[in-house]
Amino acid sequence: MEHKDNHSSALAALKANVLKLTEMQEAEWEDFSSHWHYYSLDKGEYLIREGETERYFYYVISGVLRGYFLIDGEEICVGFTYDDDYSGSYDSFLSQRPSEWYLQAITDTRLLRISHSDLMDMFDQYKSVERWGRMFNAKILIGMSRRQLEVRSYTAEEKFERLMSQSPHIFQLVPQKYLASYLGMTPETLSRLRKKRK
Repeated sequence: MEHKDNHSSALAALKANVLKLTEMQEAEWEDFSSHWHYYSLDKGEYLIREGETERYFYYVISGVLRGYFLIDGEEICVGFTYDDDYSGSYDSFLSQRPSEWYLQAITDTRLLRISHSDLMDMFDQYKSVERWGRMFNAKILIGMSRRQLEVRSYTAEEKFERLMSQSPHIFQLVPQKYLASYLGMTPETLSRLRKKRK
């Protein structure tokens, strides 16, 4: 019974998130939501590894995931997903080609997921779902553009300040070594910047 209650509350959270981007008739939501299934990861487990093809699109109920790729054996963090956010190797999901990066749970993580074939069917069937997908894609593209600008144009200190002002809670969720990699600095530099700001 508890799993069913958890699933119901997770779907309610997903519904609230979806309705921020599109209007949906109740019958459409009932059909759409029936294709989302519960999935969980223990801390340290991988949602996907480099070379695997992403078959699912995920909604994070609770937990934190980090995306990274390897360069000469070094892990380079490219982002994090957490509560009430979407996750997955999105480029691999859309292209149905092998992922070039990893997604790993850095805490125990609970998710809902929908398969590629089910989501494509929903896009074809409902204008409301297609609109949600279009609006989500626009958000992803805008986020990627901003991230590229940050990486190319800002100093380590400016990147840190932007992260502190936009997502201060991330410093409680993510270990410092991963945040330092994401910001392109050493953990020591990040520690110094945090002390300076206090």
